[in-house]
Amino acid sequence: MKRFCVLLLSIILISCSNDDDNSTPTLQGEWNLVNVSGGFIGLDADIAKGVIVWDFNTTTGMVTIVNNSTDTDINTILPSGTYSYSVSAPADADTLVVNDVNYGRINLENMVFTVTESFDDGFIFRFER
Repeated sequence: MKRFCVLLLSIILISCSNDDDNSTPTLQGEWNLVNVSGGFIGLDADIAKGVIVWDFNTTTGMVTIVNNSTDTDINTILPSGTYSYSVSAPADADTLVVNDVNYGRINLENMVFTVTESFDDGFIFRFER
């Protein structure tokens, strides 16, 4: 009987998956703004990684932005600086709020998140790790 219990316990332990590998995506850390699309003129502009970096600190609720873009034709959201931020959850979707300004609906996946304006010119901002 002991052998059966040990065998059963071994099978159970081996078949357990590691839930840490499927952790919930988080804004914590650095994100590169890599594409801005939409707007009145139908913009679709790629931005090289490292040009515009947002570094989210989920503990303090602050985001530090380094914006080295010199292209004035692209809406890069905010200039360099440190801002307060939050993700609010209204009725149907989470939204990104920076310095008390709602920038739109946020869709966060593992290595990508997008912010979609549902107002103004309707830009979509794509960020990657």
